[in-house]
Amino acid sequence: MEQAIAVDIGTSGIRGQLLDLGDGQAIRTCITSRNPIPGANVMDHMSFAIDCGMDLAHGILLSAVRDVVSKLRPERLERLSVCGNPIQLSLFEGLDIRDLAYAGDNKLRSENVTRLDRKGHIIDGERLGFPGAEVIVPPAVKHEIGADALAMMLKSGFLDDDMCMVTDYGTNAEMALKVGDSIYTGSAAAGPAMEGQQIRCGMLAAPGAVSDMVRTPQGWRAKVLGGDLLPVDGPMVNLRSGITRKEGAAPTGITGTGVVALVYAGLQDGLIEGSEIRGGSISLARGIDFRTEDLKEAGKAIGAIRAGHMTLMIRAGVSPEDIRTMYMAGASGTYVDPVKSKGVGMIVPGCGRAVQVGNTSLELARDIALDPGKLDGLNVLRDRLVTEHTMFASSDVFSDLYVYEYGYWTEGMPLSRYRRALERYGIESYLDADGPMDVEKVCIRDIRDIGESLEIMDLGTSMSASWDCSGCLSCVRGCPEKALSYAGGEFSVLTGRCLGTACRRCEEGCPEHAFDYSALRLRNRPSHPGFRFPAYPGGCSRPQMRSEAFFPLSGIKAIAMFITFHFNPFQNDHIAGLRRKAELRESFGLCDKAFGMLFRAALHSDRGVEGSGRPFGSRSRCEGIHGGGRGESRVRGGVRPHDDRSGEA
Repeated sequence: MEQAIAVDIGTSGIRGQLLDLGDGQAIRTCITSRNPIPGANVMDHMSFAIDCGMDLAHGILLSAVRDVVSKLRPERLERLSVCGNPIQLSLFEGLDIRDLAYAGDNKLRSENVTRLDRKGHIIDGERLGFPGAEVIVPPAVKHEIGADALAMMLKSGFLDDDMCMVTDYGTNAEMALKVGDSIYTGSAAAGPAMEGQQIRCGMLAAPGAVSDMVRTPQGWRAKVLGGDLLPVDGPMVNLRSGITRKEGAAPTGITGTGVVALVYAGLQDGLIEGSEIRGGSISLARGIDFRTEDLKEAGKAIGAIRAGHMTLMIRAGVSPEDIRTMYMAGASGTYVDPVKSKGVGMIVPGCGRAVQVGNTSLELARDIALDPGKLDGLNVLRDRLVTEHTMFASSDVFSDLYVYEYGYWTEGMPLSRYRRALERYGIESYLDADGPMDVEKVCIRDIRDIGESLEIMDLGTSMSASWDCSGCLSCVRGCPEKALSYAGGEFSVLTGRCLGTACRRCEEGCPEHAFDYSALRLRNRPSHPGFRFPAYPGGCSRPQMRSEAFFPLSGIKAIAMFITFHFNPFQNDHIAGLRRKAELRESFGLCDKAFGMLFRAALHSDRGVEGSGRPFGSRSRCEGIHGGGRGESRVRGGVRPHDDRSGEA
């Protein structure tokens, strides 16, 4: 029986599906609990690859995909198709990613980096360790708009609609707005909270995860995912009394959709006041709760998505009331209650229709696995598709809006302050608008057809190294994710658990300064004959970008620069930001405090940017964080089309 495998390489995990090429049906499905590359988000993955070696990142990802393929147990594998964002696909295939780290053509030329044409293509599987099979890679529209974003627009029905938006509610929060024949795109880098990660009791969508909260006369009924990934009744939670009754399925964690539901329930019952949960937490079961710290993490993600939506609307010159439909993609977009999403700010308030479309990236991978001839059509569509991409990292509008979102969710800033800020963009009613919404659920699971079984696997991909030290194991005890171990004179790191260059507590905690993270190498490294990553021109010097660089700045610029460097991977000529992200994170606790101090100081300052004489948040024309942005065009009571593209480095 001839078979194919479709793979979605996501920032928070890998999903694979074995297909029967005879009847096109799914045989079995396998998903991983994490992405194997160290780090919690796409910026961490890019930083790890650039700091520690793209060949190492390639080996880690390729090894994990091989593990998924082995778990699916193909009998006669004819082809393998993969879909994902440009960074993941490039690392899987063994392509240079430096053109994805730079945004300006001038910077690319100065660093002698060639921008790759990532059109759809087929390669010999022998090169990647899949002998006898062909590997199919779908196209990216631009270097910022990957195959996963193309899948999101194509498979959702978005391209056939008008005055609509589509969002993949995941770690990178890719989004697009369609106005007539124009498509405006962006990626909000929301972080892993929407996937249930960086939440104390968080987990990916898997059996045992709390996926929703439903109001009943007795309180809020927790919904827990069963073995088939469909929700069943769980504990009953009374938020006002704080009493939780143990009923139904016992939860083992909280997935991203459960996080949204808990935020909504807390807001509805008045348990969430500003950026705090009264009493400090919401208890769901013994050892399973949702705390104020989790609320703030969720708020950062929710705020990034809402700021992204508003930025695209301002860029297109449309108001929230003009948006008729929101297409919701990804696992979180499938399982979350759209009404609750709208209630916390993740859907445009004037939107009257929500369509939940599932994992569109895996669907596109499945399409081309079953019919490779569709690849030509995707390349034609890619060349025809006219998009205007806003790089939120260098967008004055996004930075301005996200500062307020951050202040509301983490610093307790009143919404009245946010409303006044939105007046400058002509969308002051955004935070208050509401209305009925019709919900269409295209599929009950994010993976429409799982076949005969669904298996969730923990990847065992690891790196190891040894060196002379006393063996005090301070590094092992200090690892926050318990990813590091020591046995037989060798240190071993589980890559899927490791936070990568964003952490490095193993190095920091070594009293002898003997631990060398850069010396770690992949165990049982897969071979890839004929492949070699290019060396960096001029060596691998590390530009200094420590957090102290932010301190002399004041007001909106200091805050916006901190957000820009911390949250978004696509820096405008800031490869230094990627290569030194580890040093920024070394002082993260201090930076977070400094951020709060700067934010509060800016809120209570009438001067705003030091010495400018302008109010907080205002901009003169051509003033941007990176010095190349074009000014906003604001009209009270309306919005003009807005050009927010940054100049090249």
